Amino acid sequence: MATINKKFYNNETEYSDGSIEDEILNIVKSTDDLESILINDSRWPVFYHLSYLRENLLNWYPFKEDANLLEIGAGCGALTGLFCNKVSKVTAVELTDRRSQIIYNRHKNHSNLEIFPGNLNNMEFEEKFDYIILCGVLEYATRFTPTDNPHVDFLKKIKSMLKEDGVILVAIENRIGLKYFSGSKEDHLAQSFLGIDNYLNIDNVKTFSRFELEEVIKEAGFDNYKFFYPYPDYKFPKIIHTDDLIEEMPVLTNAPNHDYEKIKLFNDGNMNLTLSKENISKYFANSFLVELRHDKSISKTDKIKYSKLSARRKKQFRTGTQIYEKDNEIVVSKFPLNPTSKKHLENMNTYSKNYFGKIKCLDSILENENLVYSYIDELNISNIITNFLLKDSSKKQAIDELKNIYDAIKFNSSKNDNYHTSKFSEVFGEEKINEPLHCHKVSNLDFIFNNLFYVNDELLVIDYEWCFDFPIPIEFIFWRSINYESHHNHTFRKYFSIEEIFDNLKLNKKWIPTFQNWEDNFMEYVGGPVLPKQKIILGKQIIHDLNHYKKLSNDQEKEINKLNKKIKKLEKNNEKLNKKNKKLEKNNKKLNKNLKIMENSHSWKVTSPLRKIKKKFK
Repeated sequence: MATINKKFYNNETEYSDGSIEDEILNIVKSTDDLESILINDSRWPVFYHLSYLRENLLNWYPFKEDANLLEIGAGCGALTGLFCNKVSKVTAVELTDRRSQIIYNRHKNHSNLEIFPGNLNNMEFEEKFDYIILCGVLEYATRFTPTDNPHVDFLKKIKSMLKEDGVILVAIENRIGLKYFSGSKEDHLAQSFLGIDNYLNIDNVKTFSRFELEEVIKEAGFDNYKFFYPYPDYKFPKIIHTDDLIEEMPVLTNAPNHDYEKIKLFNDGNMNLTLSKENISKYFANSFLVELRHDKSISKTDKIKYSKLSARRKKQFRTGTQIYEKDNEIVVSKFPLNPTSKKHLENMNTYSKNYFGKIKCLDSILENENLVYSYIDELNISNIITNFLLKDSSKKQAIDELKNIYDAIKFNSSKNDNYHTSKFSEVFGEEKINEPLHCHKVSNLDFIFNNLFYVNDELLVIDYEWCFDFPIPIEFIFWRSINYESHHNHTFRKYFSIEEIFDNLKLNKKWIPTFQNWEDNFMEYVGGPVLPKQKIILGKQIIHDLNHYKKLSNDQEKEINKLNKKIKKLEKNNEKLNKKNKKLEKNNKKLNKNLKIMENSHSWKVTSPLRKIKKKFK
């Protein structure tokens, strides 16, 4: 059983996400199956604290098994369980008792975990540590290190707690990360451009650019360090880049925005492609993960060049991919992210010698549960088609390449109207297309263009995770490739619609809704948590709305001007009527005066009897 040690606790409560932490505490007390909770509760604070996807930050890292680890600022234990599975002893420090209770109830079955609530500055540990983790902590150094140089002094203090060959791992946002230019709010204070503006008049939190962070690291006494670049950021990374390949393999997708509302000013992926061509995209990565080494020794991580985590799936399909150096050669390794996904890699290996149409699977070997194969240093088909589109406005070269890919997949296939078997239905659902389609007996669903390369004029597929021992229509497999490209490549989406490609290849567009249904069912088969809804407003939409409201305002102003003219005309007419009325009143007064004079006259009095007689005879 894990333990809570309150030896250094002084009732600290100042850091909290509020009442939501009481809900989270009740959740972890009630169940160990947090993934099932997140199926129905995708609120950002709950997802952030409880999702296993947080582990992507370090589930690829080569920790020594016989090691002790200090996690400072463990939060609600998002990474703590990972560390307990990786090393022999974990010491977790968290400021508040409530969060410590969350960590305990979440990971109480780990006997190698000891939790210390309280302020680290009030703690003294007898042992030194192999690893110290600072995940989202360094930026708050001014709060708990009251010195003239708090970030440097804090790192110096942490360094004193390391073993001679120990490592500090620091995860922190990049003050000038690309997502902040494109409209994301600063993570800690939820203000746009706050970090870019260098935290003007803010002193309780501070992140750094790469250069600034290096200055802090060096001043703290570290000469041996390595930068990693988690994409889209360190909270929920899918890719961990290094200096070796970040400019060669730029991330072309937009950073998601689940916590604060974002006004999207431009496409992150397009801009990142430009920055990579200038060889500077690493300076605008959204986050940093930095490995600080106490001594000058060479680390296993020096060989690692790139990691990709495919974890948003059911447990049995969760894998990682790593590019690294081995015996002076660059190799690629697929590895299981948990024991249940080992079988998935074994299945991949069985298909590694196959051809699918004209497309050959890249040879691989199974080595210590990892699938290992050669690294291909060539442009993939996605890059090739994108370059064609950027250089040739007629799109002819790109269309020809799409035809080549389709023909390569279709090669040696035969029309089949019995492909909709029980095995097919289990993965893709019950909806059918009532006509024969081209199939192979064994199928590879994974011909997305990032996975396809030309090597010696032969098409190679480097990833074959989704191979099945039953027929799957080639037309659907090709649709899936272009559909994926359209979703992940802005340039492709800008120049092509799926329908246009189908027209060019003489494929039936009526199939597309069924293909989408099959894809939806396949994604359900693969599984994965529901992500919190993104809060994004397009900058273009805002400009459109502003122009729309401006037009409405102008139209209303014109109507008001027309009404004002009518009012002025009515006022002028009213003024004339008032003058006439005054003239009539004057004449009336004069008449009344004359009548009174007449009534008082002698003649009026003399004729009075005659008026009475006249009145009588009427």
